[in-house]
Amino acid sequence: MTPLARSQPLSFRLADEIARLITREGWQPDGRVPSERELAEAYGVSRTVAREAIKRLEARGIVSVVTGSGTFLRAPDPGLVSTSLQTYLQLLRRDYKGIFGQLYEVRSLLEPEIAAFAAERASPEQRSHLHSVCAEMRSRVDAPAELAELDITLHVAIAESAQNVIFSVIVNSLIEPLRQSLIPGWAGYSSYAPRPVEEIFVQHEAIVTAVDRRDAAAARQAMADHLKYAGEVLLRYPDTYPTP
Repeated sequence: MTPLARSQPLSFRLADEIARLITREGWQPDGRVPSERELAEAYGVSRTVAREAIKRLEARGIVSVVTGSGTFLRAPDPGLVSTSLQTYLQLLRRDYKGIFGQLYEVRSLLEPEIAAFAAERASPEQRSHLHSVCAEMRSRVDAPAELAELDITLHVAIAESAQNVIFSVIVNSLIEPLRQSLIPGWAGYSSYAPRPVEEIFVQHEAIVTAVDRRDAAAARQAMADHLKYAGEVLLRYPDTYPTP
């Protein structure tokens, strides 16, 4: 730790420097971060600057401040990425159709490959879980809102089955905003209507069957076909897009 030059706002620079130190030193989640006094002395700044830097790190989800106990490093939280994307989507609420088109473009590039990795890497428990979600969807054919949730659950579970935490973060980031931001205010999607649910069931089951058989090529193709179809359904029923 060396004193910081004062050419820029110090709280911003100190927050960035602490974040780099955390990475460089390999600090572990739940580990205690130096106090405001210690940071102020080490970096040659005031305690006010140190306090503001900690607040910035807390806002970024890097640390947690526990009153009376100190400041602690937080474990990585994929939800923070989803929250950032959710905020972005909320700022574009007047262009839902464009938003969904862009989301499907990105998903169509990524999720087929993720499904292929899932076919190669999924554990027996994960394969069983995928089948269970598909079966649950069929049992909830008369509960449209639950179908929407289960649809999302299945895609996230496939990403988790690929055994790559970054895949899970990406898919959560692309899909979670649908649950947290768009679905609650969108009767068309949350009611899962007028989507042809039987065709979607069959497509989901084709993906899961390919994963279960460890057929990466088939899983890749089944996911690509499903996302292409799902995107076309949204375009086919423009009235199901939400009104801000």
